[in-house]
Amino acid sequence: MLAGTVFAKFPLRTRVGHTGPGREILPILTTSSMQKLLLAHGSALSNLALFVAVDTGLFERYGLQVEAPHFAEFSSTAALLRSGEAELGTTGFTQALVDHARPDPLRIVGGSGKLGMALMGQPGLSMNDLRGRCVGTFADDPMEVLLHDALQAHGVEPRQVDRVLYPSLGDAVADFFDGRIAALTLIEPWISRLRLQGYEVLCDGLHAWGGEYPDTLLVVRKSFLDAHPEIVAATLRAMLDAQQTIRNNPREALRASAHRYPEFTLDELLAGVDAQPPVIDIRPLSRCILARAASLEALGRMHVTAALEDIFSFDLLAQTLAETCSPSSVVQPQ
Repeated sequence: MLAGTVFAKFPLRTRVGHTGPGREILPILTTSSMQKLLLAHGSALSNLALFVAVDTGLFERYGLQVEAPHFAEFSSTAALLRSGEAELGTTGFTQALVDHARPDPLRIVGGSGKLGMALMGQPGLSMNDLRGRCVGTFADDPMEVLLHDALQAHGVEPRQVDRVLYPSLGDAVADFFDGRIAALTLIEPWISRLRLQGYEVLCDGLHAWGGEYPDTLLVVRKSFLDAHPEIVAATLRAMLDAQQTIRNNPREALRASAHRYPEFTLDELLAGVDAQPPVIDIRPLSRCILARAASLEALGRMHVTAALEDIFSFDLLAQTLAETCSPSSVVQPQ
């Protein structure tokens, strides 16, 4: 998952509304008393809802002024969140598992995108052909878990392949095209492009994990969630609006954010979004997320503790979705 940053500015002054008797909406943000906030994010299509929210002004609608520069390293998102430089953002769904026992752990407050991960192989290759070959993937990313589980799903022991960990997608794709590695875990829109070029889909997440799965999630450091729930709620509102924008008119939504994927045509991006759609309500996939802990332990990335299931914090998501289902009761942003 390619990483980057968003600098969001949020106000200290807020306004409170009500959805009805006994129910209070979290504050709608206004545009005064701005303070900078660093928001981590990735650059795969699973982050499209965030990008569309940035590029079409949806964050501004809810009082957040943002910018989203590009980072190339896969580890950048994890590093920003772990260091405390970033309090909030989208990241690969395995990071909240890996970091669940840290002093200020991440909380999953929503989703970003689902599906769209696969182990791709050279033309004519099968999973059985990978034994003794170099196979590429990325540390601190769900794709590392996908490789581990895809191999096991096909009866190949992880130790039977020569695993190569790449820091960036560019280096990995270059080695794959040059034939220096036999297979590579990838995300959309690369999967759709390579399939059309004759490369093999050796195993995708649906096969490896037995059903639908997330790619990226919206996460927040626990201390920030406790102190600033209104900022998290505003982010959820912006991303839910962006999700609806993408669903209503994916071509126009992609036009707004196509500059973030300069290697791809609009038609390639549309195919990628079909395969890796945005999803902010990630609650139905909670068990799938937790089920990956065993593989992360086997990879030496984490040790499961009793705090594992505390990674989920969906109260704000549930409240925000309830508000959007009752348009007449929502306080409109100013």
